[in-house]
Amino acid sequence: MKQIILKNKKDEFVRRFHPWIFSGAIQQKPHDLQDGDWVEVFNPQGILIATGHFQDSSIAVRILAFEQVNDKAAFWNSKLQQAYQYRKQLRLVQADTTSCYRLVHAEGDGLPGLIVDIYNNVAVVQCHSIGMHRDLVWIQNALIATLGTQLVAIYDKSSETLPEEYATQTQNQYIFQKAESQAVLEYSHAFWIDWEAGQKTGFY
Repeated sequence: MKQIILKNKKDEFVRRFHPWIFSGAIQQKPHDLQDGDWVEVFNPQGILIATGHFQDSSIAVRILAFEQVNDKAAFWNSKLQQAYQYRKQLRLVQADTTSCYRLVHAEGDGLPGLIVDIYNNVAVVQCHSIGMHRDLVWIQNALIATLGTQLVAIYDKSSETLPEEYATQTQNQYIFQKAESQAVLEYSHAFWIDWEAGQKTGFY
């Protein structure tokens, strides 16, 4: 994994678990670093303090873990399972009066740049960073492993939220089976959700 070294005293925010590293905090980075690469972040003393996605922008690193990540598939399975278990504790999963909920809420779930909304048995994924979009296969596999038979389709709706130049190479599409637009319940009120044509992930 490629390595980034921070400037002196610029690791303070990371030690406070802030999920972003700004470009001005970077002292050294590889010349062949590409948007979306996984990177390990070190303080000036050579101690690893975070792992995340790099992007050539004002927010240079979106932190995914404040430790080393050796197995990306295991990382994704763990993060999606944590998010799912938290929603179960909140009684959002398979609730009697509500059949839609946000499974992944970016920084709130330690996954900056990623939104996943559940509509009945369909997951709509929206990536706001190149790194997240490049990780789609891992995200897809983790969703399937986590939701099991509760999941019948996954729709990637990221083209509107990715950086413009990168977005020209992408399109919104199903990445796991297909499903028709359908009605969902929110506190017993029915709403028709069109994730393909609607704003955001479809419920806005």
